[in-house]
Amino acid sequence: MILKCLNSILAITIALSFGLAEAISGQQESWQRIAPVGYSFTILMPTKSTTGFRRIPVSERDSIPVNVYSSVKSGKRYVVAAFLKTSSDTVPALSAYQKFIVAMEYSFKGDGMAKTLTFERDLSLDGVAGKQYRIELGAYPGVAQFLEAAEAFYALVVIGAEESDRDVARFLSSFQPGQLNTNPESSGVSAGVVTMIGSTSGAANNSQMTPSSGPPIDTEPPEPWPLPAGPITGGVLNGKAISLSVPKYPKEARKSHDSGQVRVQVLIDEQGVVISAKAIEGPDSLRAVAVSAALQSRFTPTRLMGQPVKVNGVIIYNFVAW
Repeated sequence: MILKCLNSILAITIALSFGLAEAISGQQESWQRIAPVGYSFTILMPTKSTTGFRRIPVSERDSIPVNVYSSVKSGKRYVVAAFLKTSSDTVPALSAYQKFIVAMEYSFKGDGMAKTLTFERDLSLDGVAGKQYRIELGAYPGVAQFLEAAEAFYALVVIGAEESDRDVARFLSSFQPGQLNTNPESSGVSAGVVTMIGSTSGAANNSQMTPSSGPPIDTEPPEPWPLPAGPITGGVLNGKAISLSVPKYPKEARKSHDSGQVRVQVLIDEQGVVISAKAIEGPDSLRAVAVSAALQSRFTPTRLMGQPVKVNGVIIYNFVAW
């Protein structure tokens, strides 16, 4: 009888241990490393990361358009932004580390929300130097690290927890400079909602929340830089192509002597790769091959204020029946 009881206790203990191990493993597996296209770094995010284009104010006159990568989990917002270095006559704020620090300090001022940024200490992480700050965004605490690598400056920000939080520490310590990623399939990032540059629509509503007695559990922490931007408009892009794929004339369309102009609206990523295409004008029988050709075309990467940006535009294909 005693032996049976001991065996039962042992079985329960093993089962509980196995369940705990599975739970821990599940939590660890939810973290994934991202390598954004056009940049030379990787970092761990607790959930699938999304990207949004933001305008970050760096002085009274200037703001910089930047891709911001974000993940929200358990009441904490994890954010990373990369700023490619420029010359002083292009974007002074990105020409030297100390100027970058001044710009980041300025970016946490104003915009209707109580913000504070308090310096804590200097950092040195495997050859990457930087500074760490304590943040208060309304009622939300946070931490920020502003780092310098060979080709870029980086901002790592967590809103909704202190540095002592285990997940915050894991996020901050996982940053690694690396090789330039040119493959969208390996980025680990989902595209977010974007708006056109100059528009103030689409800003996160929760960015204006300033709870008076601590953040509600079901409320996402605000973004540090909520002002949206978006792909620039490039107009007709045929002349900007590095390689413009030629569509194959469909046999059935040729038999029917279908001809005309097909306009394909495209979105080009920071590396000049067409990531989406949609025929918006032209004969139905010719649209599919035009879209297929557009998706195989490549373009010169576009930069705005030294930063890689997406471009919206149109490719025009002319089909002549004979």
